[in-house]
Amino acid sequence: MSEQSDSIIAFMNLFQGVFLAAFLMALPGLLICQESSELSIALRKSPLVSHYSQEDFQGDTQFWTTTEDHLGVSYFGNNDGVVIFDGERWQKVSLPNHSSVRSLITSSKGKVYAGGFNELGIIEKQATGDYIYRSLLKDLDLEGIELENLWQVHEYKDYIIFRSFNELIAISGNTATHISANNSFVHSGIVNNRFFVQDAGFGIMEFNPEEMRLNKVFDFGRGSVVGFLPSGLQNELMAITREGSVFKMNLKNNEVYPWKQVLDKENQGQIISAIKFEEEYLLGTLGSKIIVLTEEGKINRNPPAFKDISNSSILNLFKAGNGLWVLLNNGLSYVDFDSPVSQLFQEGSVYDIYVGSDKIYLATNKGVYYSELQDGEIDKSMLEFRSIPNLEGQAWSITNLSGSLIVGHDRGLFELDGLRASQIGEVSGFWKVVGIPDSPNTFIASNYNGIYLLKKNGAIWSLQNKIKGFDESSRDILISDDANTFWVCHGYQGVYKLKLTEDYSRVYAVDHFTDRNGLISPFNVNVTRWEDDIVFTSNTGIYEFDEASNYFKPYEKLNSVLDSTFNTRKLIKKKDTAWIVQDNEVGFIDFSEDKPEVQKNLFLNLKGKLNRGMESILPMENGKVLIGATTGLFLYDTQTGEQSEDLVTEITGIRYVKDSREMAIANNSEMNLPVDTEIIRFEFATPRMSPSSEIEFSYILEGIDEHWSSWEETPFKEFTHLRPGDYTFKVRSRNLVGQKGEVSSASFRIPPIWYKTDVAFFIYFLGIIGLIILMIYVFRAKIISERRKAKMAAEKAQRLLKLEIEQLRLEKDKELIKQDKKLLEEDNIQKSKELANYTMMLVKKKDVFNETYENLQDFQKTLKTQGAKRNLRNIIQKLNNHRIGEEYMKIFDVNFEKVHKNFFRTLKEINPDLTKRELRLCAFVKMDLTNKEIAPLLNISVRGVETARYRVRKKLDVHEPNFLHFLENLPVNEKEEIF
Repeated sequence: MSEQSDSIIAFMNLFQGVFLAAFLMALPGLLICQESSELSIALRKSPLVSHYSQEDFQGDTQFWTTTEDHLGVSYFGNNDGVVIFDGERWQKVSLPNHSSVRSLITSSKGKVYAGGFNELGIIEKQATGDYIYRSLLKDLDLEGIELENLWQVHEYKDYIIFRSFNELIAISGNTATHISANNSFVHSGIVNNRFFVQDAGFGIMEFNPEEMRLNKVFDFGRGSVVGFLPSGLQNELMAITREGSVFKMNLKNNEVYPWKQVLDKENQGQIISAIKFEEEYLLGTLGSKIIVLTEEGKINRNPPAFKDISNSSILNLFKAGNGLWVLLNNGLSYVDFDSPVSQLFQEGSVYDIYVGSDKIYLATNKGVYYSELQDGEIDKSMLEFRSIPNLEGQAWSITNLSGSLIVGHDRGLFELDGLRASQIGEVSGFWKVVGIPDSPNTFIASNYNGIYLLKKNGAIWSLQNKIKGFDESSRDILISDDANTFWVCHGYQGVYKLKLTEDYSRVYAVDHFTDRNGLISPFNVNVTRWEDDIVFTSNTGIYEFDEASNYFKPYEKLNSVLDSTFNTRKLIKKKDTAWIVQDNEVGFIDFSEDKPEVQKNLFLNLKGKLNRGMESILPMENGKVLIGATTGLFLYDTQTGEQSEDLVTEITGIRYVKDSREMAIANNSEMNLPVDTEIIRFEFATPRMSPSSEIEFSYILEGIDEHWSSWEETPFKEFTHLRPGDYTFKVRSRNLVGQKGEVSSASFRIPPIWYKTDVAFFIYFLGIIGLIILMIYVFRAKIISERRKAKMAAEKAQRLLKLEIEQLRLEKDKELIKQDKKLLEEDNIQKSKELANYTMMLVKKKDVFNETYENLQDFQKTLKTQGAKRNLRNIIQKLNNHRIGEEYMKIFDVNFEKVHKNFFRTLKEINPDLTKRELRLCAFVKMDLTNKEIAPLLNISVRGVETARYRVRKKLDVHEPNFLHFLENLPVNEKEEIF
């Protein structure tokens, strides 16, 4: 402990021997009360105890005093100064001389006073959300005065009264009145609106504010008082000493008499603090935690309600709402008596729960645990779970069958007789056992690889044969309404409908349903009973099976209440209340209400902690329910989870970042942020919400968000680079035991940058007006210019139109010429064909004529008579007169010239000495006739044709090897020629 605490103890030890000896002389006549468990409702509960260590508050671990302001923010005095806790954040405020803080109080006006060594002042919250300490020494003219440690502070009448060993300092306004001690002021307190203080070795004094003096009311020299408490009578108070003695003091006759002795030889230590809590007195000790003393004088030195407090040295106690702050020698603890949830077991994952008349059993991943029950009540303070031997390992279920407890275990089936477990059969891997209607001693045991028959003969259990015909895992099994029929749901393979023989020896029919017959998905389907119906829960809603159509159809009785988008995995109904598991969240529905809704808030601490597919929920009486989870067993009371007061979600701080510098800003109606704000951060908390449960927040920024955010545990929200505009930030809260915090809001504005301000817009307006005038002037000039240009353009267009008309006419003429040319080309092609045909006809005709002529000459030689020869000669003469001659060749020349205009003229221009025969030879060559075909046309031999071609090539100076190629590429003169 600190040096200040040691000084207290040393000083009080001066009186301890004398007072204790005198007290022990009177002790034999006293009746010492025994320990009792008859406590008030609050202390008989199983409270949640939350402990805060140095890692949380980042300060000294020894706490002396505490108070709570009007918002529910807690202030703690320790050796570092004042530690402030708003439910989410811890802040530390140091005194100017860095002394410890021993006294704290919140006045009726909302001011928080703090006192330390030679220092007293006020803890103030600035508009930005930060806390500061403001010393009152100068205001009260106390500078330079040795005040020493200010151990306590009270508000009495119109005064704030600080107590040190040497004096009381009564403060009213800016005036401080000093009231000195005769010896030493040990302890002070207010009981029944009267202020009492113990002056060591002198007695108990009462403060009179009208006369500003102390009046002695009791002679008391029997120990150091650590608490003045009401006794229940108006004219009586109780004084509790450090040594554990309790005295009652009668204010009418000023008598003091011993009442109880709390500490005995077995309880080492001292009483340090004492408060009245509901119907009991709570006494904090240096080594025995908290001792409870009832108004009737019964003592409970080891109350179960405080067994989870982490430290045995209790320096102070403070009632906060429905809970208790316990100030320890090493940290802080908060005891929440009003929590609707208690964790009864935390040694493993709980898969099944069975509550008997005198015991409670748990099937866990570490085996089966049990605890004795007192009067059948499940009370955390009375439970002590132990493991049952021979059942270590994964246990799945505990079922009461025909008066016996049967355990489904990874190692097989076990019968549990008290605390003795004996295995049934030798088969391993059983999920659970279900009964068969009309067969009280015959059961179906579901196995990892099928189903088995289980029978009980008298007191003997025997595992029979495996039922043939089905080898799938049957964890989720339910007896159908049809005889010898069972439903089995497989987590991944859908639903099976099994029909068994009457002797249960085999499965003779299996209907397998997957994603057909009405089920959308075969995964995560479970079967259960709802009232008189068999229903199937799935990822897409709840179904029932229609035997007539062999089809699954939606079960509207529950789909109208339960959201079909959630996976409802568990469904249990007890009376008017249904318990469900949806998407890893537990909830309940009260069907006695007009509009039943799913209630989940109370169970939010279990989200993600359930044994998926093996959830265990056991509803009990009076709205209580036991729920098994991966982290243990929890008891919930749905009737005490109601919110008893208005809880406000406070926006505790607003900060923004500009140019990489963080600055705080006050939350007011005219909150303007700089234009170039980079980040704005809102911090929030709900101080009056119980700290024993995690708090979640949801927020919305109006102007940006359209919907509230999802619930998060993060007690702040940051927004980056918001656009200029008006915004309202809203935040709400809830905790995991069903409490909800009201919405708080903060409106702020981010002004536009300079070129978007009103002045800028006015300048823009003037500029726009001037621009409009200028544009009108420019437009008028433009119109005049455009008119001039339009006139010129019209004239130009008229000229262009004329040119276009002329162009069209020319195009038309050109088209006519093109058509004429095409006709000429076609005519030329036709004439070329006729010329070729005519030429070939001449060749053939001349060949025939020559052949006939030669044949007739030969025939003439064979004739004998002169008359015959003469006649034949006449015939030959006639033929010779009709020989193809020059007239035919002239016709050829004319036709050739029509086809190949100026061909002969061009040749004559090259060489004027060309003869008609040579020109015709060139024409025949151009027509691609062979020498053999040319010879008869020129009346020369083939050899003569070759000689003639050579002469012509020489005259035309042709050096190309191909004479035809030369003639085809011969440039033709367009002038007309007369051949």
